[in-house]
Amino acid sequence: MTIWEYDVKEIRFSEWSKTKEDLNSLGVEGWELIKFADEIDEDGMITAVFKRPVDYVDAAF
Repeated sequence: MTIWEYDVKEIRFSEWSKTKEDLNSLGVEGWELIKFADEIDEDGMITAVFKRPVDYVDAAF
């Protein structure tokens, strides 16, 4: 059975290239995007929910 770790992070969403940069950086850390929030704030940031397997964390540290 997979045990998941979850996190909520703010992602730059004002420019697609910056969004991809943020998502790729988190992907290298083992995070998988689950969902974006429905609203982008006035600074061009959007809330996103991520998950990664707990064993990924154990193997990385």
